[in-house]
Amino acid sequence: MTIKPFNIYKSSAGSGKTYTLSKNYIRLALKSKNNYRKILAVTFTNKAAEEMKSRILQMIHQIANGEEKDLIIEFSKFYNVSPEEIIFRSNNLKSKILHNYSYFSITTIDTFFYSIIQSFTRDLKFRGKFNIEMDLDFVANEVVDNFLTNIKKGSDVSLWLTDFSKDKIINGKDFLINNELVKMVKTLFSEEFKSVSNEFSIKDISKSVKELKKEIYLVKKNFEKKIKSQSIKILDSLKKEGYDVNDFKFKEKGIFGYLNNLSIGLINPPGKRVLSCLEDNSNWINKTNQKKEEIISLIERTIKSELLILIQFFDDELLKYNTANELRNNIYSFGITGILKNQVREYRDENEVILISDISELLYEVIRDDNIPFLFEKVGNTFKNFLIDEFQDTSHYQWKNFKLLIEESLASGDENIIVGDIKQSIYRWRGSDSDIMENVISSEIESDLQNITHLNTNWRSGEKIISFNNMIFSSLYNQINHEIIKDHINQIYNNSLVQKTSYKMIDKGYVEIVFDENNEDRINSAKKYTIESIKKIQDNGYDACDIGIIVRDNKDAKIIAEVLIEESVNDSKYNYNHVSADALEIKSAPIVGFFISIFNYFSNFRDRLALSEIVHFYYIYILDSNNFDHYSLPNEEKLNLLPSQFKNNLFSISRLPIYDMVEELIRIFELQKIKKQLPFLQAFTDLILEYKQAKGKEITSFLDWWEKNGNKKLSLSSQKNAIQLITIHKSKGLEFNFVIMPFFNWKLDNDSSGGKEKLIWVNLKSFNEKFDFPYPLKYKSSHPKTLFESSYIIERKKAYEDNINLMYVSFTRPKLGLLVNAEKTNRDDVKNVSDILYSSLKENLKDNIYISGEILKDNISHDKKVFYLDNYPSFSWRDRVRIRTSSKKGIDFENINRGKKIHDILYFINNYNDLDKSIETAESKNIIETKEKKFYKNLIYNFLQTESIRKFFNPKNTSFNEVEVLSKKGDVFRLDRVVEMHDNLIYVIDYKTGEIRDSYLKQIDNYKKLLSEIYLREIKGAIIYVDLNQTIEI
Repeated sequence: MTIKPFNIYKSSAGSGKTYTLSKNYIRLALKSKNNYRKILAVTFTNKAAEEMKSRILQMIHQIANGEEKDLIIEFSKFYNVSPEEIIFRSNNLKSKILHNYSYFSITTIDTFFYSIIQSFTRDLKFRGKFNIEMDLDFVANEVVDNFLTNIKKGSDVSLWLTDFSKDKIINGKDFLINNELVKMVKTLFSEEFKSVSNEFSIKDISKSVKELKKEIYLVKKNFEKKIKSQSIKILDSLKKEGYDVNDFKFKEKGIFGYLNNLSIGLINPPGKRVLSCLEDNSNWINKTNQKKEEIISLIERTIKSELLILIQFFDDELLKYNTANELRNNIYSFGITGILKNQVREYRDENEVILISDISELLYEVIRDDNIPFLFEKVGNTFKNFLIDEFQDTSHYQWKNFKLLIEESLASGDENIIVGDIKQSIYRWRGSDSDIMENVISSEIESDLQNITHLNTNWRSGEKIISFNNMIFSSLYNQINHEIIKDHINQIYNNSLVQKTSYKMIDKGYVEIVFDENNEDRINSAKKYTIESIKKIQDNGYDACDIGIIVRDNKDAKIIAEVLIEESVNDSKYNYNHVSADALEIKSAPIVGFFISIFNYFSNFRDRLALSEIVHFYYIYILDSNNFDHYSLPNEEKLNLLPSQFKNNLFSISRLPIYDMVEELIRIFELQKIKKQLPFLQAFTDLILEYKQAKGKEITSFLDWWEKNGNKKLSLSSQKNAIQLITIHKSKGLEFNFVIMPFFNWKLDNDSSGGKEKLIWVNLKSFNEKFDFPYPLKYKSSHPKTLFESSYIIERKKAYEDNINLMYVSFTRPKLGLLVNAEKTNRDDVKNVSDILYSSLKENLKDNIYISGEILKDNISHDKKVFYLDNYPSFSWRDRVRIRTSSKKGIDFENINRGKKIHDILYFINNYNDLDKSIETAESKNIIETKEKKFYKNLIYNFLQTESIRKFFNPKNTSFNEVEVLSKKGDVFRLDRVVEMHDNLIYVIDYKTGEIRDSYLKQIDNYKKLLSEIYLREIKGAIIYVDLNQTIEI
């Protein structure tokens, strides 16, 4: 059997894309004994790659066992061999893959490209070792920090930043300069910018900005001068004959008023009223005007020709004038972007990293001039067959790279397969372009080599859902008014997308669309709809795990997560447990802020803000009090408002390891009683434990780590039976029995609210030949006519496509039920996705509701018992420890407590003259009681009189207590005492109570190594056993 070498599978949602790829991989692998080594299959995520591997191995196993009879017959016909031969080959293939798993090449695009780049290190001129930097957010923040640190007062850049900030404020936009700059840096990582970045090689950005500003000024000045001069000329002619505004039609709103506005610099192009005056002289004046004939005579003699000159100015130069205005609005962003681009390059060079966003571009630079066999020789493998999944998400650089590999394969007559669906292209912000699959391939790969197959049976959804989607999406373009956009959408959404239903899903499925007229209270409407829908589904016998709640963004996810938590506290009949990677940031929870405030306070007992935050939380969430009198109190009085167990044991609590400290704080403040905060409390303590095991136990190092890694999301349940709360982008590739969409109201055009401004890159050569470089323009839905009109139109078409694709992806996730809470508007123009849906369904609505099908009862018996986290047990760290010593006696907590008190007293002693003062301080801080003063004073006095110990407390030395040292790994260690001896030696001291142990020697040796990175002098260590008055020096 022959097959064309370049196979394109256009696979709509639910049509068996993974199955198709897996089947074709196995077919190609069965060609010969080691052919699997010559196949490369790529997708976009590690999860998808692992799923494909599992699916392929499962199918090979089934074929080898004779179970997949249809595939066995299909493959035997394809290779013209017996079914037994296919089974035999499949067994061989299974054994080969499992024993040579590294040749089972199913991976992500980035991983594959990186493996090639690693082989070309020298060609890329990298010095020594280099790493891939995955965290672009981290890079952007580092670049911005460096940028701001190095700005000189009075420099061009400082002036640009000032003007940039003023522009934001004038336009009434809330913003933080750091955030704006970080967004600018992120645009430099985009493929859209990379496609023009080679042209952005401006050596002197300041000079370019000045020259461009000058040109913009001249264009505006010359145009405005012409318009103003010509309009004054016309007005003067009219006034000279004794006419004024009252003699003309529409007065101030007519042609006379228009000319008057132009004469004072209010520039607007002529509208219908003005242009109608050229067509008919009677449109200048009222019919009842007694001077009508003489005014018309004047118009005919001179005025009309002068008006024609004025309008010609607009026809000839308005586009350039409007363009100058648009360029002026973004000139400082242009200058700052140019500087930031250089900063990104410097960051890469200094840190010897390749940014993950650079991989595709770098690879293209390497391989475009090399022959492919040489490339594979470097990589260590030769691939003949390429299988690319989710091809609609491919970027232009990724396609350029694969094109070179595929062309080599096609030249050898080998087969290649791509699978994708342009209706599911929702990652344009990441560089993908659906046009590659729809148009670029057909123009760049010979048509004779191509074979296109449409997979049009939906194996996922019930018939009612498929019929609904067929109806909505096949005629969706008819709801759009703008002809250019309508034509574009019609190329994607038309009758070709109509899907068939699999026989198993006939008569199944439920669709419910509710159009809510209460647009003023969208949030409460969404909350109410979500809870009612969950109840409706579970009342029909389904579980929480059957439900997926799909939202547009994290902001919406947070709203729904909060109501699910609230309902789980109030209603135990239904299961509201849910998991979400998109919903709630842990750091936004008040209880987490409380812990961070305490950590900050323990790090600096003078931190008034931290103490105020602690008291505020205590009053609001624990005492449930509305009394805010504490705000004006001094620190000492604020401290007295807190539980006595906290204020009387500050010092000892602050010295606990971080996990024990958190447990102690939970117990003291009874945090487990704040029901709504329990999921956050659990998540935070899990984080603390994870941190303690991986990093250390000190709060100072934790605070540094939290600053960089605190943007964790709250996963609210580890149970299998939980609702999934997920964004549309994360839902792609997933399926749920039921999908609830609480917020169905996103815009069709780009949403510029909340600082989401979209930039489009244009080349300024069309504005002026001498400016041959790219420039960022702010996209606007209602943009003025400029020289870059086509760029705006292209962006608008793509924006509509993106947002309709989001609608398609979300509507095709459910198997049994789709429940949507949309908004009803009375406008004629289609602005958002709800408008499209309402326009499509309005003839089929009853009481603003569309329903098709029904929710079929699930008769399978389920365990309906739901477990909610309604308590968080916490105990004193002393009560939690149950350790036996070698003598089989329990640990003496009195002695442990005594040891802690000795440590705390020694903290206040710099030299042996400080004993009395340290005892008094310890009593004032509630470390020791009055009755204990004599005991501890005598104990430490004898301790300080011991000759081997006394030398470390000599006033001639310089000493430091409780020294925190940062290791090269970023861990923080707290040393009991560091002494700079007068004989030039450095001692690190570690206090111990109890018996001598060998394990302490390793600890003090580690401390010595830490100090050797700080001091150039000789470092010695000493373990001082307080109970024994004995010192061991190392």
